[in-house]
Amino acid sequence: MATKETKATEGEATAKDAAPQSVNLQLVPANGSDQPLLANVTMVQPTAGVALVDFGFLDPAAMASLNSLARAGKKVPERVNGRLAARVAISYDALATLHRQIGGLLQAMSRRREKTQS
Repeated sequence: MATKETKATEGEATAKDAAPQSVNLQLVPANGSDQPLLANVTMVQPTAGVALVDFGFLDPAAMASLNSLARAGKKVPERVNGRLAARVAISYDALATLHRQIGGLLQAMSRRREKTQS
């Protein structure tokens, strides 16, 4: 019985040691990947093992027209064509990390906005 307790204690120590750590990661551009792409529309498609994240662009005037039609209660088109800017296959772990990073950024922006309005 003492052996089982020792193994549990070792397992708990391992779990504590595996806490998230920050690494200074530098991504080196390749084949023009450092050029920003403008996207104002996103779509996520789940697949086995990864999520496909599509970043696209829809003409702002078309977006405004769709909003106006919807607000007026008029029929909106069933299909609207935009341009696919990039498709990224991302693991679910990386997607969760991205979610945390975006959430932190949005919270910081919200706090900054509140300070400037005060």
